[in-house]
Amino acid sequence: MKHVLVTNDFPPKIGGIQSLLWEWWRRLPPESFAVLTTPHAGAADFDATQSYRIERTREPVLLPHPWMVSRVNTLASEFGADFVVLDPALPLGLIGSALRLPYMVVLHGAEVTVPGRLPLSRQVLGRVLRGARHVIAAGGYPAREGEHAAGRALPVTVVPPGVDTDRFVPLDAGARGAARRKFGIADDAEVVLGVSRLVPRKGFDTVIRAAAILAPHRPRLRVVIGSTGRDEPRLRALARTTGAPVDFLGRIAHDDLPGLYGCADVFAMMCRNRWGGLEQEGFGIVFVEAASCGVPQIAGDSGGSAEAVEDGVTGQVMGDPNDASALAARLASLLDDDARRAAMGRAARSRAVAEFDYGVLAARLGATLGV
Repeated sequence: MKHVLVTNDFPPKIGGIQSLLWEWWRRLPPESFAVLTTPHAGAADFDATQSYRIERTREPVLLPHPWMVSRVNTLASEFGADFVVLDPALPLGLIGSALRLPYMVVLHGAEVTVPGRLPLSRQVLGRVLRGARHVIAAGGYPAREGEHAAGRALPVTVVPPGVDTDRFVPLDAGARGAARRKFGIADDAEVVLGVSRLVPRKGFDTVIRAAAILAPHRPRLRVVIGSTGRDEPRLRALARTTGAPVDFLGRIAHDDLPGLYGCADVFAMMCRNRWGGLEQEGFGIVFVEAASCGVPQIAGDSGGSAEAVEDGVTGQVMGDPNDASALAARLASLLDDDARRAAMGRAARSRAVAEFDYGVLAARLGATLGV
């Protein structure tokens, strides 16, 4: 079967959803789908390197207007598509009922959390989901949120965010030492790594406070944060006032990211719910990337993070992501137990390969799409 993917989020635009969609769809048979998306700087060069059809609109954003219905219907007819995939469910899913072909929708998390909790938008979202032939959910959390909004069970396939396990690999001692030197990290440092956009929901303030508690007794401890974001000034100020040993590396280049993970002894991100649950962690791809590199993770329990981290096996999930003392105790326990940390790292790598490798996930997606 053939289909058209309609989305605002596709490379070369940079972002988590953009990367996720590309990693999923680029592994499907190129003759089985076409992509309708928005213009972006560098799009012509990117499109020329892809083996499947990409159509870009003149409009910078795809919105549920009548012209959008016409554009999708025309491309689907030209391509000989059997159905259309709309990403995300809102707002693009609103055109679903007006299309000539059946439609599927993609749920990532954030676009269902708020609409799913507000009465009017929940009704709209529920109508879109009930009308869909199938729902592709990027994790159990968005699947549950979607069914809550729809008020019934839905035909859902869960395809979580994944990882390229050939690229994100554990480092041997030599490669680890070289990576640490590249990032200015001492060979004997105890490294707690955090990688994600610096916003309050990610909970790096809890990590910094935990490091401040541990620092007087662990002179080799370093918290390494690789990213930028609007919360960075506050986090830097917190590190200064608490005396926590924190290195802010800024934005990490794409090719350098696996090496940075390989520098870590533990990965920690205390993601948390905000605004009464209206803001949650959709999944947490960074946990899976760390896992693929053989690094145990400590996560705050928010949204889908407990799916990404298998508590007690590949890492730990904290019920209270704001409890810096509890996090300090867990970090100390892992850093003091080399054997346990190594066992978690091995389990994390094995699970990443078996459950989150993009090849495995693309096969699941392909079966759902009939390709």
